Amino acid sequence: MKGKIRTIIFICSLILLIGSLGVIGHHYWVSHQEQKDFESLEVNGGHDVKALHKKNGDIVGWLKIDGTRIDYPVMQTPDENEYYLRRNFRKESSIAGTPFMDAGSVIGTSKNYLIFGHNIKSGTMFHDLLKYKDKSFWKKHKTFTFDMLDGHHKYKVIAAFYSQIYPVKSDKFKYYKQMSITSESEYDSYVRNVKALAEYDTGITPKWGRQLITLSTCAYQVEDGRFAVVAVKIK
Repeated sequence: MKGKIRTIIFICSLILLIGSLGVIGHHYWVSHQEQKDFESLEVNGGHDVKALHKKNGDIVGWLKIDGTRIDYPVMQTPDENEYYLRRNFRKESSIAGTPFMDAGSVIGTSKNYLIFGHNIKSGTMFHDLLKYKDKSFWKKHKTFTFDMLDGHHKYKVIAAFYSQIYPVKSDKFKYYKQMSITSESEYDSYVRNVKALAEYDTGITPKWGRQLITLSTCAYQVEDGRFAVVAVKIK
């Protein structure tokens, strides 16, 4: 009898293992296919934002960070902020979604462009953003590009830090609520706070008027954890 029970337990465990591996395999296969879909947007070794804008007017730019797999379009939908949370560039259903700029970041007005992207375990989307937790990585990749309709732009990283989603009534600094910075006092306060949270000192403190970008993704150091990288426009 004991032998039969052990056999049943073994078979059940094996079935669960095979099922789990199947789910994981399917996830990675879907992620691979979605990644190939983004790669198909490339034209002549690069990405023409103006040409892509004709295909989908929601695109606001193309983000590329060397040393990572971050090489994606960035979308924005003012009337439905999280529209691309689970949609690809073609507006089709997608597990990974597409990086998107918060609707509150008005291009040409806000001095901080807040951009969100999923942390996909297969290594796509903003997963590699967490490489910036290490100063050694930052030293080799201090800049990245964000091409927009008005041309090619380069940004330099000023801070990389862990945070989390805090209760509404908490007085903790909520970087993810700073999508529209339009005054010098807001700007200086934001820079001061992100540098205070930074994993290391970059030695860079932007002055009012210079455009900022904040890249945000999920992290798992705490419940509702987040990781963010803030950069200033240098070109």
